Amino acid sequence: MADLAGEGFALGSVEAAAIEAGVPVVRLTGEIDISNAEPIGEALEGIVGRDARRVVVDVEGLEFMDSAGIAMLLRTAARVDAVEIRHPSEVMRRIIECTGLTGIFRMTD
Repeated sequence: MADLAGEGFALGSVEAAAIEAGVPVVRLTGEIDISNAEPIGEALEGIVGRDARRVVVDVEGLEFMDSAGIAMLLRTAARVDAVEIRHPSEVMRRIIECTGLTGIFRMTD
């Protein structure tokens, strides 16, 4: 698990949770904003790897994510064929829907 933050910055983490039918499942927790989105994104890329075609991102433990976090997820989506967002909060679901990103991120409960 990579806990990434600095003094006065958001505390967020990314960790490999499982492999389901050859698909990496990663868990995002805490807060992701401009202060930590880049290193969390780099850690996410390291977990997903170069050969993954799909990825599941479990956000059940995510308390906050700003546009930098969405951009981080979009960079991941650009590298794979499909991204599933698992357990999005109602706010996150609405943001993805309102920004027209439902064609990129499939959301599941």
